[in-house]
Amino acid sequence: MYKIINFLFFFTVGIISCFSQSKKNLNKWEFHSINNVGLLEGQIGSALQLQTIHGVKYKSWFGGLGVGLDYYRFRTIPLFVDIRKEFGKKQDKFFVYGDAGMNFYWKRDKDPKQFYNDKFKNGSYAELGAGYKLKISGNAQFSMSLGYSYKKLAQEGQYGFYTYSPVYPLLEPAQLPYNRIDYNLNRLVIKMGIEF
Repeated sequence: MYKIINFLFFFTVGIISCFSQSKKNLNKWEFHSINNVGLLEGQIGSALQLQTIHGVKYKSWFGGLGVGLDYYRFRTIPLFVDIRKEFGKKQDKFFVYGDAGMNFYWKRDKDPKQFYNDKFKNGSYAELGAGYKLKISGNAQFSMSLGYSYKKLAQEGQYGFYTYSPVYPLLEPAQLPYNRIDYNLNRLVIKMGIEF
């Protein structure tokens, strides 16, 4: 996990040094950084989301890599690709975005233990939404967006007790069958962010 975070950090520093901007030109590739804080709302309740996305913009298109923290139900680190499209000729613009990637489980002591030997399987992550951004000053812009977010994880393990039944007579825990719970978590997300 730390290797992924270190890679993203050095990747970002490298891109910043290669794409440092002096004048804004809509026909050139530009480096952009987007930092978001969001509220996730779903059937289980509310949770915090943090994201940082770094990539390049060409005309009205943006593409980049993002990493974040997602606290909905289980704490995970989403690693994803972000694609955006802006609409309008003015400095303040509407945009749509789409994210796709993977969730990496990050254990917490308060996570529910369902099995004798819990193991979490990383799963997919996706998000679609639309928003509006306002120019603050220079290259800095403030954005607000509303979207739909999907998070998938799986929990595997064995029930940790001795049992007697016609099917499993007096089995040791090592002999018990594996069980799996799939978590398909659908959420609405409201985000605010700064782009520069």
